[in-house]
Amino acid sequence: MKKQLLTLFLVCILNPVFAQLTENTAVRLLTLSPGDELYSNFGHSAIWIEDQSLSLSVVFNYGTFDFNTPNFYMKFTRGKLNYKLSAGSIRGMLYSAKRENRSLISQEMSLTVAQKNKLYNLLRINMKPENVFYQYDFFYDNCSTRIRDIFEDVLGEDLTWTREAEDKTFRNFIDIYLAEKHWQDFGIDLVLGQPTDKVMTKRDEMFLPDYLMYHFDAARVNGEPLVGSTETLFQAKKDETESSFSLKPVHVTWFICLLGIFLSIQHHKRGWNDRIFDRVLFFLTGLIGCIIFFLWFLSDHIATVNNWNMAWAIPINVFMGFFLFHKPAKRWQTIYYAIMGTVCFLILGFFYTLPQQMHAAVLPIVLYLTFKCFNVLYRTKKLNVK
Repeated sequence: MKKQLLTLFLVCILNPVFAQLTENTAVRLLTLSPGDELYSNFGHSAIWIEDQSLSLSVVFNYGTFDFNTPNFYMKFTRGKLNYKLSAGSIRGMLYSAKRENRSLISQEMSLTVAQKNKLYNLLRINMKPENVFYQYDFFYDNCSTRIRDIFEDVLGEDLTWTREAEDKTFRNFIDIYLAEKHWQDFGIDLVLGQPTDKVMTKRDEMFLPDYLMYHFDAARVNGEPLVGSTETLFQAKKDETESSFSLKPVHVTWFICLLGIFLSIQHHKRGWNDRIFDRVLFFLTGLIGCIIFFLWFLSDHIATVNNWNMAWAIPINVFMGFFLFHKPAKRWQTIYYAIMGTVCFLILGFFYTLPQQMHAAVLPIVLYLTFKCFNVLYRTKKLNVK
């Protein structure tokens, strides 16, 4: 409550209730480049309105939330966390850019006085307590898409997005932005479902602040450029440290696959016990499946539904790992091996043509699960199946 009152107080000071913007008012789109932390890895967008004659300078930011929200982490995980529009200063944004070594680019819009005031009034309406919060969605309702939408509301049919879409999916763009964060990319790929493989339209691309900036730069209003001028307020320093070898998920999963096959062969030749290895692996795949199940069926995230990874990461493997690999094998166990082995075999056969793109590190795990299920089925021929 205190933070809401502080925000409203700031807006009242920086944004007089009866102020009318003039020709001297500058309306700018601010784009903050991606940062090192995962939460900042996709950049940030804001609107800066400045008029020195009115002593007005305020940055409107749709990307803020309250860490003190009750059940914050559960709401965040379930996609029920409310984000809000806040007002701040350009000095604060510059300070953040310099501290985090992130470039800050400003694009000044070529708008009429009437358009400036319409935008300004919409932002003031959005700052009202009953409007300030919104339910965040990473792809379709975030700090960038909100800015796209409000400019579309202001300019209407006069606005034309002329930059062509790049014919990429949401997942393609995530892979690009997480190219150096291999484990984060792997984890996100596991939990994002088939909707992430939708080919984006030009409007969809604007969920990324960089691409919002690119599309604004090419946009036209009644045939004239929307952006009048562009200025770099802060240029990030280049990281000149040499990249060293890092252990990638695909290295780990191939090691697990080859180790599991080796243990299975030694089990056959020397009687080694590979039961613990397989139980741990089944438990971990089941745990991944439980997370996927939760995000698919128990959250509001649009992008985590219809996740094909649950075909191999089966949630009940959390329990099945402790009941399988017993001697003598029971008939229900052999049925389970047969079904799971067949499903994994089909995933292998159609791995690169599935409706959902799977991470390369998934392939060795599915390969081993296929091998293991059929290997155990073969062994049960020599065991007493009840």
